[in-house]
Amino acid sequence: MKSSARDAGKDSAKDKSRPLKVSTASSETRRKIASAVQPLRRHQNSETILLVTGEHSGDLLGADVVRYLKRQGFESFFGTGGESMRKEGVEIVQDIESMTVFGFIEALKNYRRLKALAKRLVDLAIEKRASTAVLVDYPGFNLRIAEMLHKAGIKVVFLVSPQLWAWHQSRIKTIQKNVDLMLVLFEFEKKMYDEAGVPCEWIGHPMIRRIPERLAQESPIPLRRGKTVALMPGSRASEINRLLPDMLEGARLLLKGYPGIRFLLPNINPHAEPTIQALLQDYADLKVEYLKDRSLRVLEACDVVMIASGTATLEAAYFLRPMVILYRVSWANLLLATAVIRTRFIGMVNLLARRQAALELLQTEVTPENIAREIVRIFEDESYRRSMVSELEYVKHALGSGNPGEKAARAIASFVRSSGSAR
Repeated sequence: MKSSARDAGKDSAKDKSRPLKVSTASSETRRKIASAVQPLRRHQNSETILLVTGEHSGDLLGADVVRYLKRQGFESFFGTGGESMRKEGVEIVQDIESMTVFGFIEALKNYRRLKALAKRLVDLAIEKRASTAVLVDYPGFNLRIAEMLHKAGIKVVFLVSPQLWAWHQSRIKTIQKNVDLMLVLFEFEKKMYDEAGVPCEWIGHPMIRRIPERLAQESPIPLRRGKTVALMPGSRASEINRLLPDMLEGARLLLKGYPGIRFLLPNINPHAEPTIQALLQDYADLKVEYLKDRSLRVLEACDVVMIASGTATLEAAYFLRPMVILYRVSWANLLLATAVIRTRFIGMVNLLARRQAALELLQTEVTPENIAREIVRIFEDESYRRSMVSELEYVKHALGSGNPGEKAARAIASFVRSSGSAR
């Protein structure tokens, strides 16, 4: 029997009066979303965190940490940093470009200005009711501000240990007194702090994650037959002026013995470009390939590196590239350094290795002849080269694994919450 229009209307009205049934799949989806969101809601807070660094490497690491702290529910950050931290939403009180100092003498010249900045940051931390500060590397400044923050009742997390095992071992007393949590890049550093009774966690070196990411962003360098040498004098104009002329003269000596040799010169600091270009004018015969923002591709493409002492030596180790390490500072800085240094080596790669992984040329030893002689030995002595690469493999393994930025953020979040400082 066919339904009438009136019956159809009644059925329609009944349907509208009934509560809608949500499908099982829809309910399950909602439950999962609620489950995922709930921890974030529970952990979100108005805690403001002070971050302090004075170097480009610290700016990158600080940005990584902030990115993952935001996933932990933290939202408010201020302090010193650069473009990377600014992009992550950190309120930059002072840019690192005005904080970079190189050597003891330069640090002394800037003492008053940096002391005033430290006081300003502490005052702002009190004003903003920041109960926690994360100090990233930059030990000369950050150990001083750690003491000021401690006196103000602000908890201190120190990210990247000062090189106590190389010099200034006495700083351990300052750290014991003023640092509430130390986050270190190398496993042996954790053992040192454990013995000293300083709360400490090992996160690994940030370059283990950053290098693959950066490498994907840099365009590859076409390979050529023959030998390829990278010239890496550092990123500061002062370093470049001290080291690049001898590197170029050393390259000229190599050209005599290897007519088809190729020279690559990367630069990550646009402010240093005029300095580099002025020095290259007298070396047109070398046909040096100047490459902006492609330092990792240069390391990937080269056979050996002339390199300034510093973190770049670890990047070279990551690519297992044999190197000769160059170190030259003013004599005043050298005298001050020798008064406190406790190791035979300057280069980070040698400090981490079981035995010397690369020759270091210091001060007057930095000559074109010495540089060229070591490069030739690496080229021609296969046993010497293999031994060097074997030690570099050990150093690469010592850099750790995983995601150091995320590990640091989790450690900081856990510390803030367990200490009861989150508001």
